[in-house]
Amino acid sequence: MKQYPVVNDFIDKHTKEYYRQGSIYITNDTKRAEELQQKGFLGDEVKQPATKKGKGKNVDEDREAE
Repeated sequence: MKQYPVVNDFIDKHTKEYYRQGSIYITNDTKRAEELQQKGFLGDEVKQPATKKGKGKNVDEDREAE
């Protein structure tokens, strides 16, 4: 799912859900997100950091108790 910051308050005309400035709009509908961006309600997509999959050590495993 893609995430977009809400830059202006709005009520989604499809879901009737209220989105407050500073919150995050989450959707898989890229066309709807683009429409809301063009109307000035959403900012640019928030890129999620890539997560590594597979075997490996947990970072905290080697950390000593403080």
